[in-house]
Amino acid sequence: MINSIEKPIELPIEQKHTGKGNPNAVLTFGVELNNRQKDLLEKLSEFDSKVIVDKKSVNMADLSALTAHTGDEFALFTKGKNRLIIRGNSSMVNLDTEQAKKLAAQGYRWSGHTHPGTGYNCLVASLGDHEILKCFKHNTSVIYNSQGQYLTFQKE
Repeated sequence: MINSIEKPIELPIEQKHTGKGNPNAVLTFGVELNNRQKDLLEKLSEFDSKVIVDKKSVNMADLSALTAHTGDEFALFTKGKNRLIIRGNSSMVNLDTEQAKKLAAQGYRWSGHTHPGTGYNCLVASLGDHEILKCFKHNTSVIYNSQGQYLTFQKE
């Protein structure tokens, strides 16, 4: 039997799933970032900005949304309960092999980074990406594009 008591709809169905913070929605429809992403972007306001945040407060999909919004690359490194995020520009993150070796020596893992754009070609690791990964003990990392798609790459 169906309950005949009607409850008012608090939010229309269109408002429940706005796409807010979804990388593809940010890129395709200009949907705004979610509050967590906005706070993160405020801390990473310019090229070569760095911030350490709690591991639970950011993931690669968030960085993909930031890339969709800004057109810039972002790199994510994880150590225990912390994540280090570095903002790049449209073509790179300012990190060389010496800096990567220092991060690895401090116990960081390279969780991943973003490449602006769409499609498969944006997900291909560059020679520089492979050189940076060689500095870390682990064998794989990921690249996300502006749509939230990703590809895992490994040491050569």
